[in-house]
Amino acid sequence: MTGKPHTRSRWRHWWRWVTIVLFVLPALVPMVVLVGFPLLQTIFFSFTNLKEKNFDLWTLGLAPAENAGACPAGAPAEVQPRGPAARAGMQGKVCVVSVNDQSVKNAAGLRRALERAQREFLHQGKREVRITYATPDQTTATALLRFARQPFDWRIDPKRDSSTWGLVGIENYKRILVPTRDNQDAWQFYKILGVTVLWTVLNVACHYVFGFILALLLNRNVPGTRIYRVLLMLPWAVPVYVSAFSWRWLFNSQYGFFNVVLQKLGHSPIPWLSDTLWTFVAVTITNVWLGIPFMMISLLAGMQAIPKDLYESAQIDGCNRWQQIRWVTLPMLRPVSMTIVLLGAIWTFNMFNVIWLVQGGGTTVEILATYAFRLFRDYHDYAGAAAYGTVIFLLLLVFSLFYLKLLHREEELY
Repeated sequence: MTGKPHTRSRWRHWWRWVTIVLFVLPALVPMVVLVGFPLLQTIFFSFTNLKEKNFDLWTLGLAPAENAGACPAGAPAEVQPRGPAARAGMQGKVCVVSVNDQSVKNAAGLRRALERAQREFLHQGKREVRITYATPDQTTATALLRFARQPFDWRIDPKRDSSTWGLVGIENYKRILVPTRDNQDAWQFYKILGVTVLWTVLNVACHYVFGFILALLLNRNVPGTRIYRVLLMLPWAVPVYVSAFSWRWLFNSQYGFFNVVLQKLGHSPIPWLSDTLWTFVAVTITNVWLGIPFMMISLLAGMQAIPKDLYESAQIDGCNRWQQIRWVTLPMLRPVSMTIVLLGAIWTFNMFNVIWLVQGGGTTVEILATYAFRLFRDYHDYAGAAAYGTVIFLLLLVFSLFYLKLLHREEELY
């Protein structure tokens, strides 16, 4: 008789675990695929030399050979082992006589002829190229080649240029993380990292302080609390780009509301979006205005979950309003506060929209997210942007793990 309850308990525990897996798995698998695949792809690209030119690496498998000796007729060329030229029967080093029936005499002429054929392929779709070359036995042969995508080179070559696409090892990370006298990219990275950390700390602190004050006011049973709550939620409900454009107009140097008011009061206008310091102030004001409602609602929900008996006991002990906040409200809100501060820090660290839209794509204030996008869009340095994205991910991962460890300690204390 003693074994049956134990067996039932085991089966009940096993069935509960299976039920949880069956419910969670359908949502977990798409999430892992949709998040994991782009992440792994970004990490992979960060170890390559991927740039815009790599997308045009269509080749005939034939390259001019500068130091291959003179050819009796034509220009010396090297045949790539896996390229279209090798598959057409051309072996090793050959002497190219003509390209598309236009004669070539040296390596420079061969390079120009091949580049002309590549331009015709990319812009006009002419994929076939007629190559006439001299064989080792001094006879002439003709091959009709077709452009093919150059295969990815899995050999690690830190000095790889844009003429080939392949692995460069940790070269991109060295370029952005190891500062040297000649490496200005690393100094730029640490400068932007400092701005990003300042931006995150200042915004999250303002979000929490103002959100906490508003939550305290809304937690009191006063008439119209629901209306005030809805009105204070509007900044969070409005799309970010609408709010950003509205604030960009308010900060306009000539017609913006703030500068118009300052001029009416006899003060000179402020260069909100052209000076580094004032631009930082402008984007911070915008982001604080957008982020307060989330903190306010989260803290208000935590306040309403605090038992009223604790406040009554504090009043009996002679605590005034501020002492109740200090010794009852803040300690009871600590688990909620640490969670929303973690979420707020991650969101603010990657807050691309506000900085980019308020500045109109300007470069006065940069954080890591905006600079990585600029590398991608303006400089077409896709590998560098991928390395930036990977570093951002690792920084947030380390911070989150450390912060969650602190949160776990707090939960054990309470």
